[in-house]
Amino acid sequence: MQTHALNPARTVPQTSLVRTAWSLALAGGLAGAAAASFGAGVPVDIPGTPMCVTVGGIDHNDKQADEKLEVLRSEGFTSIMMYVFWNKVEKTPGVMDWSEYDADLALYQKHGFKIMACVFLGQWYLTPEFVLKDPKIVRLRCLEHDRDSALPSIWCPRMLDDYFPTFFQKFAEHFLPTGAIESLDIGVSGDYGESIYSVLGNWPGEYHSHPGYWCGDALAVADFRNHVQQLYPGGIGDLNKAWHSSYGSFDEVKPFLPLAAPSERAWQEFLHWYRGAMNDFTDSYLKMVREIFPKTDIYLATGGDMDPRHGSDFSAQAKIAARYGAGVRITNEASAFPMNVRLTRMVDSPCRLYGAYLSHEPAATVTAAGDLGRLFNAVTSGCRQLFAYNSPEFVAEQGGRLSPGAGGKFYIKYKDLLRTVVPTVDVALYYPTSPRFQTQLDRDNFSDLCSAVRRSVDYDFVDDRMIEDGALRGKTALIVASVSVMDAATIERIAEWVRGGGGVFLLDSHATDWDGRSEAFDDLAGLSPQSDEITGISMMHVDNPKALPSIATMPDVYVQVGYTNIQASCEPLLAMEYTAKAKVAWRHPVGAGQVFAYFGPMDLRQREEEWRVARNVPMHFVEDSLASCASGGMIKRQPPTLNLGVPDVYEVEAGGNLWILNMANEARTIEKGGERVQLPPLSIVRR
Repeated sequence: MQTHALNPARTVPQTSLVRTAWSLALAGGLAGAAAASFGAGVPVDIPGTPMCVTVGGIDHNDKQADEKLEVLRSEGFTSIMMYVFWNKVEKTPGVMDWSEYDADLALYQKHGFKIMACVFLGQWYLTPEFVLKDPKIVRLRCLEHDRDSALPSIWCPRMLDDYFPTFFQKFAEHFLPTGAIESLDIGVSGDYGESIYSVLGNWPGEYHSHPGYWCGDALAVADFRNHVQQLYPGGIGDLNKAWHSSYGSFDEVKPFLPLAAPSERAWQEFLHWYRGAMNDFTDSYLKMVREIFPKTDIYLATGGDMDPRHGSDFSAQAKIAARYGAGVRITNEASAFPMNVRLTRMVDSPCRLYGAYLSHEPAATVTAAGDLGRLFNAVTSGCRQLFAYNSPEFVAEQGGRLSPGAGGKFYIKYKDLLRTVVPTVDVALYYPTSPRFQTQLDRDNFSDLCSAVRRSVDYDFVDDRMIEDGALRGKTALIVASVSVMDAATIERIAEWVRGGGGVFLLDSHATDWDGRSEAFDDLAGLSPQSDEITGISMMHVDNPKALPSIATMPDVYVQVGYTNIQASCEPLLAMEYTAKAKVAWRHPVGAGQVFAYFGPMDLRQREEEWRVARNVPMHFVEDSLASCASGGMIKRQPPTLNLGVPDVYEVEAGGNLWILNMANEARTIEKGGERVQLPPLSIVRR
């Protein structure tokens, strides 16, 4: 097993060969795409390669299994999830009983399906009793209560060195000769197999589990000390100086909870280690599986939203998956389209950057309209695989007979659409990998912001690692919203990109680096050393109505924050009405690029308790500014997916076409390129 005491950078190797091969394979299917509508009959000239469409929830004991499988086949499904329980197969060490799964496989093959084998090892409810009782296994231990979980510590080599390879090898020997495996979905850690620490599983309530920091066992503590010693080879004095701490020696250093961190830098470096340990474990696990299955599609299961307590690092996981020619499967989709995009793009964006393939899975069953949105999102995000749980939305019973449900009918209607295409995304949204979300409200606010952006424009997520690896190349705009802490190196990389012609929108963001310094960010934003923050309730004044035409028409917009003494090169756009010297928004030319700073209301959705009327001012600010930049030649083009005025309509540029989703129950009409485009209710149109 690979040690977790790696070098301080905890880097993941580049995967240029895999990325190039993947990109060329997709690009080969893009030629010849013609404008078409899916509203009345689906054309057959969809670009890209066919997508694997898999479903779960069918087994040979179901008396209606044959009829259900025929309905699912008519809807375009290609494989069935086989959820393998280790403790059902190997009740006695070395004695394997595959009979239940052989019966399932025979049923699936009878109807022309392959299997998506879901092989999760190490979870309490899947693990044989003889493994659970192994005294050599060290358990995860939480910092909050100093109590053990029943789950193995990822720092303990016993599972990965001995048990896991043995089971995977026996699984391969039994099932590879059948030729029935379409793909593997592998579970690395977590309560349900995702590449995260224990969060909220504990099925059926047999062990200590909760969202928290699971690094209190002796092996984890030793690894953390080793890690910080590598970070500060000059000795404990250097660490104390950097962290503003007072440790007597490295022997006193141990993992800490966020509120107990000696300083911001200490917290960020702890989090870097905590996520890095999960990355190391994931790398070792995936390397082992790839060696046993050299030619099989492998998906790394992950979930959540990179809550620091999860220990997940999606861009690192994508980079690791690409290294082994594998993919990542995000497991928490929802019915609401903007939320669904937010949950999946955190994985999709880095996978496309690094060359890992993609799979989407819902957290549970979704509505029929949600199935339409999931289908559209999977295709236009570049997925290779789409998974759904069997439900009445796919197989409905009427008059004693089974037929496609409302969701299944969308799959039938758009069956030829289920291919892998490559999106072109102009806008990036910065995902802070070092947030201090202290309350659920903080997390909800960021979630609201991501959903609000998607209601207006298509976007990719970018984080610090992705920015370092060139994710901003080719982007028109970057949105940085409500960020208070940012790595100094990331600030400089964004500034360099802006100087080269990029446009960044700093929405309610005034960030310091890990050491509390704000000079670099202030200079980028257009603030001067003499700038002061002014707070108070005031009506908003529009300094330049031509630059912000949609905001200029809004009456009675209140603001609370403004800044004095912005840099002389800045063009004021918004101000406080009662003191014009307090600027609320401005444009700051930086090199060949533009910085738009905005400190107005972040009214992303209206809540009953708000005293203000929500008008989505931040996205109006972005849209107006992008339009003025495009018309003034300051950017190459206005993103074609911008849509602020028509609700429930979402656009994606992919495969040389504009794909449009109408999630409303009513017809919609939009204008594109001077033409009026009719969108039937709950439909997909391609132009």
